[in-house]
Amino acid sequence: MIENSALTLQREALINELRNVDDIDVIQKVQRSLNRALAAVKKAAYKAQEEEEEYISKEEIMDSLRESLTEMYIAQQNGTKLKTLQEVIDEL
Repeated sequence: MIENSALTLQREALINELRNVDDIDVIQKVQRSLNRALAAVKKAAYKAQEEEEEYISKEEIMDSLRESLTEMYIAQQNGTKLKTLQEVIDEL
C-alpha cells in the first residue's frame, strides 16, 4: 500500500507541474520522453519474458546427444533393435 501511495503522490506532482507549463514545446518534449520511456519499459518486459521461457543449453544438448549415441552403441553391441526415425515420427 505504501508503494501505491508513493506512486500516486509522484503521479499527482508530475501532473500538477505539467498543468503549470505554458509552453507547447515543453509539453511535446515531455510527451515524447514519456512515450520513449513507456516503450523502453515494454521492451524490457518483453525481454524478461523471453528470458523466462524455457530453453535448452548447449550442455543439455550435448548430454542428450552423448546419452543417445551411447544407447545406440550399446544396442549395436548387444544386437538389440532400436526404433527407426520413421517410427519415432509416427509416434509424434
